[in-house]
Amino acid sequence: MSDYKIEDITSQVRRDIIRMVTDVQSGHPGGSLGCTDFLSVLYFEQMEINPSTFSMDGANEDLFFLSNGHISPVFYSVLAHRGYFDKKELATFRKLGSRLQGHPSPDKKLPGVRIASGSLGQGLSVAIGAALTKKLNGDSKLVYTLAR
Repeated sequence: MSDYKIEDITSQVRRDIIRMVTDVQSGHPGGSLGCTDFLSVLYFEQMEINPSTFSMDGANEDLFFLSNGHISPVFYSVLAHRGYFDKKELATFRKLGSRLQGHPSPDKKLPGVRIASGSLGQGLSVAIGAALTKKLNGDSKLVYTLAR
Protein backbone atom coordinates (compact mmCIF):
# COMPACT_ATOMS: atom_id res chain seq x y z
CA MET A 1 0.00 0.00 0.00
CA SER A 2 1.24 3.50 -0.77
CA ASP A 3 2.42 5.90 1.88
CA TYR A 4 -0.31 7.75 3.71
CA LYS A 5 -0.96 9.70 6.86
CA ILE A 6 -3.82 8.45 9.00
CA GLU A 7 -4.87 12.07 9.52
CA ASP A 8 -5.34 12.45 5.76
CA ILE A 9 -7.38 9.24 5.59
CA THR A 10 -9.67 10.23 8.46
CA SER A 11 -10.15 13.71 7.03
CA GLN A 12 -11.15 12.29 3.64
CA VAL A 13 -13.47 9.72 5.23
CA ARG A 14 -15.24 12.50 7.14
CA ARG A 15 -15.69 14.47 3.90
CA ASP A 16 -17.08 11.35 2.23
CA ILE A 17 -19.59 10.81 5.04
CA ILE A 18 -20.93 14.36 4.82
CA ARG A 19 -21.05 14.23 1.02
CA MET A 20 -22.81 10.84 0.97
CA VAL A 21 -25.60 11.66 3.42
CA THR A 22 -26.06 15.20 2.09
CA ASP A 23 -26.40 14.04 -1.52
CA VAL A 24 -29.34 11.76 -0.68
CA GLN A 25 -30.64 13.67 2.35
CA SER A 26 -30.68 10.38 4.21
CA GLY A 27 -28.45 8.48 6.59
CA HIS A 28 -26.79 8.75 9.97
CA PRO A 29 -23.81 11.11 9.86
CA GLY A 30 -23.31 11.47 13.64
CA GLY A 31 -22.47 7.86 14.43
CA SER A 32 -20.39 7.57 11.28
CA LEU A 33 -18.35 10.66 12.10
CA GLY A 34 -17.87 9.43 15.66
CA CYS A 35 -16.44 6.10 14.48
CA THR A 36 -14.15 7.47 11.76
CA ASP A 37 -10.92 7.29 13.76
CA PHE A 38 -11.67 3.80 15.08
CA LEU A 39 -12.44 2.24 11.69
CA SER A 40 -9.66 4.08 9.87
CA VAL A 41 -6.97 3.01 12.33
CA LEU A 42 -8.40 -0.51 12.42
CA TYR A 43 -8.34 -0.95 8.63
CA PHE A 44 -5.18 1.03 7.85
CA GLU A 45 -2.93 0.28 10.82
CA GLN A 46 -4.19 -2.63 12.86
CA MET A 47 -5.83 -5.40 10.87
CA GLU A 48 -3.88 -7.85 8.74
CA ILE A 49 -5.93 -7.93 5.53
CA ASN A 50 -5.54 -8.06 1.76
CA PRO A 51 -8.47 -6.32 0.04
CA SER A 52 -7.43 -7.61 -3.40
CA THR A 53 -8.00 -11.21 -2.29
CA PHE A 54 -11.21 -10.69 -0.29
CA SER A 55 -13.17 -13.88 0.30
CA MET A 56 -16.19 -14.56 2.45
CA ASP A 57 -14.44 -17.29 4.48
CA GLY A 58 -11.83 -14.89 5.89
CA ALA A 59 -9.28 -17.61 6.54
CA ASN A 60 -5.81 -16.40 7.55
CA GLU A 61 -6.79 -12.75 7.79
CA ASP A 62 -8.20 -10.49 10.48
CA LEU A 63 -11.96 -10.00 10.30
CA PHE A 64 -14.30 -7.14 11.12
CA PHE A 65 -18.05 -7.38 11.64
CA LEU A 66 -20.12 -4.22 11.75
CA SER A 67 -22.92 -4.64 14.26
CA ASN A 68 -24.48 -1.19 13.95
CA GLY A 69 -25.15 -1.01 10.22
CA HIS A 70 -26.69 2.45 10.28
CA ILE A 71 -23.15 3.82 10.33
CA SER A 72 -22.65 2.39 6.86
CA PRO A 73 -21.27 5.67 5.43
CA VAL A 74 -18.06 5.39 7.46
CA PHE A 75 -17.77 1.67 6.76
CA TYR A 76 -18.20 2.14 3.01
CA SER A 77 -15.74 5.03 2.87
CA VAL A 78 -13.05 3.17 4.81
CA LEU A 79 -13.51 0.05 2.66
CA ALA A 80 -13.24 2.11 -0.52
CA HIS A 81 -10.12 3.98 0.60
CA ARG A 82 -8.53 0.71 1.75
CA GLY A 83 -9.01 -0.70 -1.76
CA TYR A 84 -11.95 -3.07 -1.47
CA PHE A 85 -13.83 -1.28 -4.25
CA ASP A 86 -13.57 1.88 -6.38
CA LYS A 87 -14.02 5.14 -4.44
CA LYS A 88 -16.24 6.45 -7.25
CA GLU A 89 -18.93 4.03 -6.07
CA LEU A 90 -19.38 6.13 -2.90
CA ALA A 91 -21.43 8.54 -5.05
CA THR A 92 -24.11 5.85 -5.37
CA PHE A 93 -24.83 5.67 -1.63
CA ARG A 94 -28.50 4.80 -0.93
CA LYS A 95 -29.52 5.22 -4.56
CA LEU A 96 -31.66 2.71 -6.44
CA GLY A 97 -29.62 -0.24 -7.63
CA SER A 98 -26.57 0.70 -5.56
CA ARG A 99 -24.57 -1.83 -3.58
CA LEU A 100 -24.17 0.87 -0.91
CA GLN A 101 -27.49 0.82 0.91
CA GLY A 102 -28.39 2.14 4.37
CA HIS A 103 -27.31 -1.09 6.03
CA PRO A 104 -24.55 -3.25 4.52
CA SER A 105 -25.62 -6.66 3.26
CA PRO A 106 -23.61 -9.48 1.69
CA ASP A 107 -26.29 -10.06 -0.97
CA LYS A 108 -24.96 -6.92 -2.70
CA LYS A 109 -21.61 -8.70 -3.26
CA LEU A 110 -19.65 -5.73 -1.96
CA PRO A 111 -16.10 -6.76 -1.05
CA GLY A 112 -15.43 -6.24 2.64
CA VAL A 113 -19.01 -6.94 3.75
CA ARG A 114 -19.47 -10.40 5.28
CA ILE A 115 -22.75 -10.04 7.18
CA ALA A 116 -25.98 -8.10 7.02
CA SER A 117 -25.92 -5.54 9.76
CA GLY A 118 -29.50 -4.35 9.75
CA SER A 119 -30.34 -6.23 12.93
CA LEU A 120 -28.44 -4.09 15.40
CA GLY A 121 -26.27 -5.99 17.84
CA GLN A 122 -26.03 -9.23 15.89
CA GLY A 123 -22.43 -8.56 14.88
CA LEU A 124 -21.20 -9.48 18.34
CA SER A 125 -22.59 -13.01 18.17
CA VAL A 126 -21.28 -13.42 14.60
CA ALA A 127 -17.84 -12.21 15.71
CA ILE A 128 -17.81 -14.68 18.61
CA GLY A 129 -18.69 -17.49 16.22
CA ALA A 130 -15.98 -16.40 13.77
CA ALA A 131 -13.40 -16.21 16.57
CA LEU A 132 -14.30 -19.70 17.78
CA THR A 133 -14.06 -21.00 14.21
CA LYS A 134 -10.63 -19.45 13.80
CA LYS A 135 -9.51 -21.04 17.07
CA LEU A 136 -10.82 -24.48 16.04
CA ASN A 137 -9.11 -24.15 12.64
CA GLY A 138 -5.78 -23.10 14.14
CA ASP A 139 -6.09 -19.65 12.52
CA SER A 140 -4.34 -17.12 14.77
CA LYS A 141 -5.78 -14.01 13.10
CA LEU A 142 -8.04 -11.69 15.09
CA VAL A 143 -11.75 -10.86 14.92
CA TYR A 144 -13.09 -7.36 15.60
CA THR A 145 -16.60 -6.00 15.90
CA LEU A 146 -18.22 -2.66 16.62
CA ALA A 147 -21.50 -2.59 18.53
CA ARG A 148 -22.36 0.94 19.47
